Amino acid sequence: MSLDSRLKSNIFALYLVQGLNYLVSFVTFPFLLVQLGTEGFGVMNFAFASIQYGVLLTDFGFNLSAVRDVAQAKDDPAKAARIFWRVTWAKSLLMIASSLLLLVLTFTLGSWEAHSSIFLWSQLYIVSSVLFPIWYFQGLEKLQLAAGLMVLARAATLGFLLIWVSGPQDVALAVILQATPQILAGLLWWFTGLGVAKPQWVRVQWHELKDALRASWPFFLSAISTSLYTTSTTVLLGMFSAPLQVGLFAAANKLVYIAQGLIGPLVQATYPRIASLAVNNKPAALQLIKKSFRIQGAVGLALTLGLALFLPLFTPLVVQVFGADFGLSRAFLALSHSQDVMIWLSPVILLGAVSLVYGQQTLLVFGFERYFSRVLVAAGLLNVTLMCWWVPGSPQAALRAAQSVLTVEGFIVLAFWWRARKIYKEIKPL
Repeated sequence: MSLDSRLKSNIFALYLVQGLNYLVSFVTFPFLLVQLGTEGFGVMNFAFASIQYGVLLTDFGFNLSAVRDVAQAKDDPAKAARIFWRVTWAKSLLMIASSLLLLVLTFTLGSWEAHSSIFLWSQLYIVSSVLFPIWYFQGLEKLQLAAGLMVLARAATLGFLLIWVSGPQDVALAVILQATPQILAGLLWWFTGLGVAKPQWVRVQWHELKDALRASWPFFLSAISTSLYTTSTTVLLGMFSAPLQVGLFAAANKLVYIAQGLIGPLVQATYPRIASLAVNNKPAALQLIKKSFRIQGAVGLALTLGLALFLPLFTPLVVQVFGADFGLSRAFLALSHSQDVMIWLSPVILLGAVSLVYGQQTLLVFGFERYFSRVLVAAGLLNVTLMCWWVPGSPQAALRAAQSVLTVEGFIVLAFWWRARKIYKEIKPL
């Protein structure tokens, strides 16, 4: 099955937007690492990782379940509108609940209270997850202009970030300026409907909210379990080790996250299409899954090899060209301390690309949410166990955390593949 023009257009536009987004990241990442220092950078990422629990509760798995539902209802505007308002109201109520819970935790947990202002401002990320309904744009396969809004808003705040953030004392300000773009993009869409027309107003009944939460529960459980081997790794590091170790892990993990972002547009564009085909044309869905495996696997392998070699090859070159006192050179030198962590984390890119094919793009679209959730629950518990075993008291806590994440990702790929292969055998090819 070849990719049709609409799907190709979505993928191309998303990569164009991603390229512009990376240009901004290329400026902000080394800038913040230098200005905030390794410890300040670590505190910022500790707060960000902790607040993600509130984001997870607010999203409640709708970024998967609602995308699938909208994709299957996109030819029925009335049905799509009902899904939109049902999910939006559910997320709004969850946002209030999660914000109140995190407010209590901020002034209860010692490690949070010590940096309370940073944790409080980080709650802006929760607000942004409601204001900017990226799940709706993805389900309609209209991500181009929606993603463009994000880049426009982020570029608009970049100048303020570069001018106002000048040292470790500006960590809270850095948090605000990084959370603001998604809020601005969301407000712009709500007031203008730019890129994707706003759905017509639909009154939602209370039982519909409960039905939406019940239907998305397996996806929420999967998201919580995923956090146990992603964001929880940083949180546990912050609890078990010094901010320096958190900073070393966060620096390497940030580069892995940026590299994984190059696979994101492929998944964002193909997931709703596969979900739609899985209902009406299973052989065609299987063909698109196979094509996704080849493309995502190749990109993941290239990025894994490139990232593993990135710092050893480029750090000496950058220092020689710009001098050791130049900001970019200092950022590379700071990152070079994370090289060992990077070597262990870089295969996660390839494993993550493959697990997306077997998991999100296969198990979820064919209705195996429960198996998907069980695997991720087991993976999350495995990571917490390994972190509690390997990290406390270790002088190389960041390295142990990277090894734990890699072990867990390998387990996920094997478990997803074991069930997905049975699905493939049951579908007659075209």
